[in-house]
Amino acid sequence: MPMSRWKLVIMALGALPALGPACGSSGELLLCGQIPEDGCPIGRGGTCEDATCAALYDCVEGAWTEVETCSGFMGAGGGGGVGGQGGAGGAGGCTPVMFDHSSEVTGCMPDLQNPDCPAVAAETCAETACLSDCLDFFLCTKEGWKDVAYCDPDGVFVIVP
Repeated sequence: MPMSRWKLVIMALGALPALGPACGSSGELLLCGQIPEDGCPIGRGGTCEDATCAALYDCVEGAWTEVETCSGFMGAGGGGGVGGQGGAGGAGGCTPVMFDHSSEVTGCMPDLQNPDCPAVAAETCAETACLSDCLDFFLCTKEGWKDVAYCDPDGVFVIVP
């Protein structure tokens, strides 16, 4: 009788490699690649509150799948301005912001920590700057960190005069 138990154990161990593929998951990560034009990834915090998002997409099994169509999409027609002031907006409804970097230096200490961010984080699109984790935007100057912009409690991007 002990011999038949031994045979049973050997047969069970021999069947394990054949059962592995039947489980379905190879553990391989499937990347989706480039998101569709004017789309925003929902898995990275994309929301329809972002005027530059025509739709929200999720990466499912290596392919982008549309989850929601955004009604507030501005397209290339222009944004709503910065800090409550009307603006034409740039490409994709974004108003680029250019801070005066003439007094900027490197090496300010201590390093910025969220929700504080370097000014360049807001320069690509004022309309979406407050949709990030950033609340205040700084330039490193000889005197130290200088606050150049912030997000007000309503989520409006404001440039410090």
